[in-house]
Amino acid sequence: MTGRNRDPDESFVHLARYVAQGATREAVALIRRDLPQIGRIRPDLDEPIRVALAAATSPTFARAVNMSAAPPPADRDSRLDLVKEEREITLPPEVQWPQPIADALEGVVLERAKANELLALGVAPTRSLLLVGPPGVGKTQAARWLAKELGRPLLTLDLATVMSSFLGRTGNNIRAVLDYARSQDSVLLLDEFDAIAKRRDDASDIGELKRLVTVLLQAIDEWPASGVLVAATNHPELLDPAVWRRFERVVTFPAPSAGELSDLVERLVGNQVDKSTRALAAAALQGGGFADLVKEINAAKRDSIVRAITLQESLELRLQVHIAHQSRPRKIALAKKLATQGATQRFIQTMTGIARDTLRTHGIGPTRKQ
Repeated sequence: MTGRNRDPDESFVHLARYVAQGATREAVALIRRDLPQIGRIRPDLDEPIRVALAAATSPTFARAVNMSAAPPPADRDSRLDLVKEEREITLPPEVQWPQPIADALEGVVLERAKANELLALGVAPTRSLLLVGPPGVGKTQAARWLAKELGRPLLTLDLATVMSSFLGRTGNNIRAVLDYARSQDSVLLLDEFDAIAKRRDDASDIGELKRLVTVLLQAIDEWPASGVLVAATNHPELLDPAVWRRFERVVTFPAPSAGELSDLVERLVGNQVDKSTRALAAAALQGGGFADLVKEINAAKRDSIVRAITLQESLELRLQVHIAHQSRPRKIALAKKLATQGATQRFIQTMTGIARDTLRTHGIGPTRKQ
């Protein structure tokens, strides 16, 4: 569309295309650009055009369609977005946490429901949380759950894009993300927080990252009460000591227990897999997080469809491969656990690869008659 005069029919076609593609930002930009021109051509439509323009430029509409005052920040060189935005959040049904974690997360949501009463007492709802724990225990899902429960978009710092090789650019990128998140009611997730909030006595880091820690500390202190800042780390020992004092809530996610993993296996496979294989899945994958178990079982489900075999067979094949790479003491420990669960000696030998004589030596199965 060129020149000063734009064809209303062409404008309508472009508008229909944007709406069909879900490109709301582009559709509203087209409305703002072309409606005034159409109004000059069709003065009889002045009133409906005026109403449409007022609606398209209202703050309420802008918030509803994610049209903030500024577009999401992007890296100056790559032009890639520095944040990932989630507006419609869907959580997997297996997401659950131990009761202390669930209580802490629900407490943040309940505080928001009582925000006016808290503010009347001069106390703001929780604005910042630090989630600590090994990989795969649900820290990222906790941030997504908070955003969903609070009805806020989730903004996640894209660390790969933010960390620029150009001196000074990383700090500018993170400042841009913080400014953008502060400008709207959102939940900002700073995942792998230890990468940008390292101890300032780490001699291996350049001065820029040390200055960045100071910027982050100030941002946490001044975070607006309308938003929530969530940081997550797998390596709390790397964090600058001053970071811990800044967060209003620190929530520790422990590695899942054998019982929690067993419960998750039950929810994921039900009676499609027998008791011995369910017990083996929980035991063999213990030491990882919930995410590792979910990934392995989902892979088994895909394999069962592709190879036209039962989920029982598919999961056993995957577990055999997984166990084959474990140490001998670990295999023997798994064999003993399976024996206590009532697994047959044949099943134990097949899944662990431990010979029957070795199993007998360790008191697993019947002893050989003299």
